[in-house]
Amino acid sequence: MNHLFAQAPMLAAELAPLQGRTFRVQLPFAAATVVVTEAGLLADSQADAEAVLTLPARFFITRWRDRPAASRLVQISGDAELAGKVGNVLAALQWDASEDLSLLLGDVLAERVRRVAVSMVRTPQMMGERMAQTLVEYCRDEQKILPQAYAVTQFCDQVDHLRDDVARLELRLRRLERS
Repeated sequence: MNHLFAQAPMLAAELAPLQGRTFRVQLPFAAATVVVTEAGLLADSQADAEAVLTLPARFFITRWRDRPAASRLVQISGDAELAGKVGNVLAALQWDASEDLSLLLGDVLAERVRRVAVSMVRTPQMMGERMAQTLVEYCRDEQKILPQAYAVTQFCDQVDHLRDDVARLELRLRRLERS
């Protein structure tokens, strides 16, 4: 994590005011209790954690697609204020893989590797979206299982009109009952 803080010194500066505070990050496969150093970096600690952030396995899968939803999966115990501050800083951390790869492979090759990796992640998502769209079109246009958009809009307008007519009728009936 300190490597990531070295790539993002502004985030380390946000942690620096928490110097001496300890927290625990609990992952499904590992856990670490750390203390914030004067420089805003993290060091191993044997002290009791003031706050615990537990990240379930689902967190990592969800984070790829929806960061806000992933942050709701984090379970916090102990000092909620400390956990919130630490959680916000950790959530903002991002690994600059291209930078690290460029040290090993050079800038051009590292950028190409990054592009291939991004396309490998995006391709299944795009294929799934296209398949879902094709299925919807098939069910709507070929099988007539799903209604056309204009038919749904027309139906909703008719329901709204009927609701208004019923409300006017109820008002008239109340007036007739009073007289």
